[in-house]
Amino acid sequence: MYRVVIDDLVLKKDFKKIDLQDQRKILRVIRRKLTMKPKDYGIPLRAGLEGFRKLKVGESRVIYEIEEDQVLVYVIIVGFRRDEEMRRAALLRLGLA
Repeated sequence: MYRVVIDDLVLKKDFKKIDLQDQRKILRVIRRKLTMKPKDYGIPLRAGLEGFRKLKVGESRVIYEIEEDQVLVYVIIVGFRRDEEMRRAALLRLGLA
């Protein structure tokens, strides 16, 4: 079983843009899918975000990294479906842009 760590900015910044019902849904899906088989549910990313994956949750996207050696899933950003905007936001948050 994987341990899931959610970045503070997801809770303090990203969730402010998402209504409470959708926040709860996102957290339920993260808990259900990413604690058991994070590779089976997420889609690998490209274009500067190699090693990261995205998980679709309704209109939102969850971008995360799997750290196999620590049996850990690290959620770095949650946002609305606009893939290019999410990619840029993730690169900025990681300091890669």
